[in-house]
Amino acid sequence: MGPNIYLIEKASEAHRQELQREAERERLLAQLPRHRWSVSRQVAGKLGVLLLWLGARLRQFEQKSPTILEDHP
Repeated sequence: MGPNIYLIEKASEAHRQELQREAERERLLAQLPRHRWSVSRQVAGKLGVLLLWLGARLRQFEQKSPTILEDHP
């Protein structure tokens, strides 16, 4: 008995459909926004800049404010 052409064609069609589904999944994944991580990096970067700015302002404030000396017994 030779190969069953019907079964070979069905298997081939199923394989082709699976490849198409996989290609569609890849296409959909490629369309997802990739900037989710970059948004958190931007937020972290802006927070870091803010903290640096606040630190500089505190140093300026410390330099400008008169030092209060307390008498110790």
